[in-house]
Amino acid sequence: MNNGNTGFWPDSEITMQNGREAIAKQFEDMKEAFFAGVTVNELVLNRSMFIDELMLRLYRQFNFNEYKTLSLVAVGGYGRSDLQPHSDIDILLISREPITEALNEQISKFTSLLWDLRLDIGQSVRTLEECFEEGAKDVTIATNYLESRFLAGSEETYDMFKSRVESDMFWPITDFYRAKMAEQNARHSSHKDTIYMLEPDLKNNPGGLRDIQNILWIAHKGFGITGLRELYTNGLLTRMEYLELKECQDFLWRMRFALHLSINKPDNRLTFDRQQKVATYLGYTGEGNTPVETLMKRFYQTLHRVVELNEISMQLMYEKIFPERVIEGKIFNQYFLFRDNLIDVIDPKIFVTRPQIILELFLILTEREELTGIHVNCIRYLRNARRSINYHLYERSECRDTFKRIISHPRALVVALPIMHKHHILSLYMPHWENIVGLMQFDMFHTYTVDEHTMRVLRNIYSFTHEKDSEFSLFRQIYSHISMPELLFIAALFHDIAKGQGGHHAELGAPEALYFCQLHGYNRYESKLVAWVVRNHLYMSMVAQRRDISSPEVVAEFARRVGDENLLNYLYCLTVADICGTNDTEWNSYKDTLLRTLYFEARNALRKGLENPPDLSLHVRENQKRAMEILTAMGNNPLDIFKIWTNLRPEYFIRYLPEQIAWHTQNIINHSGEDRPLVLFGQNKATNGTELFVYAKNSNGLFARVTGVLAEKNLNVLASIISNTSNNYALDTFTFVDNNDSQIDFDRIPAIRKAISTALAASEFKPSRIKPMSQKLKQFKHPTIVTFLDDSNKSVTSFEISTLDIPGLLAKIAGVFSDNELVIHAAKITTTGERADDFFTVTDKNGNAISQQGKESLREQLVSKLDAVNSED
Repeated sequence: MNNGNTGFWPDSEITMQNGREAIAKQFEDMKEAFFAGVTVNELVLNRSMFIDELMLRLYRQFNFNEYKTLSLVAVGGYGRSDLQPHSDIDILLISREPITEALNEQISKFTSLLWDLRLDIGQSVRTLEECFEEGAKDVTIATNYLESRFLAGSEETYDMFKSRVESDMFWPITDFYRAKMAEQNARHSSHKDTIYMLEPDLKNNPGGLRDIQNILWIAHKGFGITGLRELYTNGLLTRMEYLELKECQDFLWRMRFALHLSINKPDNRLTFDRQQKVATYLGYTGEGNTPVETLMKRFYQTLHRVVELNEISMQLMYEKIFPERVIEGKIFNQYFLFRDNLIDVIDPKIFVTRPQIILELFLILTEREELTGIHVNCIRYLRNARRSINYHLYERSECRDTFKRIISHPRALVVALPIMHKHHILSLYMPHWENIVGLMQFDMFHTYTVDEHTMRVLRNIYSFTHEKDSEFSLFRQIYSHISMPELLFIAALFHDIAKGQGGHHAELGAPEALYFCQLHGYNRYESKLVAWVVRNHLYMSMVAQRRDISSPEVVAEFARRVGDENLLNYLYCLTVADICGTNDTEWNSYKDTLLRTLYFEARNALRKGLENPPDLSLHVRENQKRAMEILTAMGNNPLDIFKIWTNLRPEYFIRYLPEQIAWHTQNIINHSGEDRPLVLFGQNKATNGTELFVYAKNSNGLFARVTGVLAEKNLNVLASIISNTSNNYALDTFTFVDNNDSQIDFDRIPAIRKAISTALAASEFKPSRIKPMSQKLKQFKHPTIVTFLDDSNKSVTSFEISTLDIPGLLAKIAGVFSDNELVIHAAKITTTGERADDFFTVTDKNGNAISQQGKESLREQLVSKLDAVNSED
């Protein structure tokens, strides 16, 4: 490998062409060196030296030496000689005198060339006074100044700048500490306050490179420390802690270097489509997702160590910076003392000699609301204990007794359990948890790893019951009827515990939950209840979202499987908390309505007895009554209304709200007598999508044509309701969103309406173009599965299609239906991340159920059509 400052830049004047050639050669040389095993420390230093020579050459080339008080300074990462392949190159031009017009013109040409060279330049031009004024207002600018390095020009100007920046007058350390901690907290918050993001940011995530830099920034400003080793020599870290932090930094540097090489652009996000390549660059091997899983496990372990070491460093620096705030500890009991709002331990060896005291620590944190965290001494003793104890704490009865007291306390959901997880004490307590820490979930549905998702489910249970958000009022009401909330807490803790084991995680997790409960002294009924909830925790969501819950048979079967109202209450609470814990957008009023409806219908069925199914005609009449009131208030004649309603089947009045029924009816009355289709658009507040209603003469391919147009317009269907009238008209509703998961712009509606009307009127129709699959979607493989369902109504055929949610999916499915002359009677569309689970009820063209031979043919056609698209590169 060439040294960074030789062999690349031309001897002649640097131009856009020869400069780009030099940069490309250095990049390839750097890449070869990386794969040859050269350390990233050496690589980033050489990259900095390479850019240094460019800056020195251009400084002379643009005659900046003529300006005797001008100084060119490297700041930020470039200032500390830490340039990754696509790091920002931050430079500062400082003058002791006002910037003249002639100088400005030269600087403009200098900057233009740097941009023409396609370097990621961040440049500021300021007088000395302007530097101090801007830096005093913004701690980020002040921090950049701290890491400055002289490049060219006036050393006197730079020395004046450096002297002022390093002085106590410029950002006193007390103010600097507060500002940098506020900045760190805000950054953590913007990244969900967790290290366990499935698509993390290597630099800005909690535990990322920025957390290491923040330690050094504060240490530099407060104590003159300029490197990691000095944290040890100045007593802020032990020697082992320093070596651990250095190992973490080296690993994160190498990961970031590999990421920049693989994507060849400035981005620190480790998205799904980048993880495999980064794993390969770093030498991880294996089949399928194994390389990524291994890489990410180590990555999360690294972030966890950085978070702990950051907390240790920050607490110790706080005590040195604010000595007047350090107070003597107040003895709490024979084991613990309180230092202000932090808990500390008296005997440094107690956690190893009496491990049950570790659990006592978290019980006290839960019970004493004035405590906000753990003191640095105690964190160090915990770290030592978890590395010294070679068994799981739940093997000891005294530890189990204390854990049972913890889990029975509601505050444990937001205090003890998250802090135990943060410091890897949950993994020390039970092997089940150790198996899911940092476990990846390869889908577009989840945002977090399995362990972090579980923590958020627990937090949701607490917040939904203690906050007065009207959105979760039903949750609070149902929760209040649960006699032993701790059983719900344990079910939540174990609901995904068997992920990563192969097989169905709910089935595999149930016996583990059962064993855990029995081991902790819960009786047979309580233990079996928890195991049942874990085994069935996906069932309510599946039925609500993927089955026709307006069907009495569907509700009865659901109620029969649940068995009693107590289990229904547990299941509802875990289902809602689970859905809300997957990502920030999964829960909406549409899903709320589905689960609410299923809960009340099932509860009514259980209370009346399953042998007495509910009378749905009452529901029909109630919706008709409310819709009639709306319509007559608008001046409609009841006879005109009944003329429309006479042709509608009872299920129509169950599937729609009275307001929707009135909207449809009013427009059908106004449209009466016209042969052309009625195409309406409205806002679906439940999903934040656009609702399309089509009323037209029924024909083979109507569903295919509408979904084809929507696919052609790059619109994604979220839900569909299919209804047919007795006089052979279709009333179909489609709820859809644009590519940003939002309602479409109002000005797009006329074009979509025209396209649908044209497609329905055409003798033949085929979508002209459908957008290609995104690069991100291509990372996922979901072989198509077609499952035919047992249907109590033998005159129809119901089935579910599970496949990758490719662009135009519904149009492709509908095309197969059209080719087979199938009539759609019901459809329910469910999209979960990258996966679609679509439910259909159909008959053949004669109104009969599909034969067994027809089912096999249909399955074969659907699999062939959809998997052919899924396998496209």
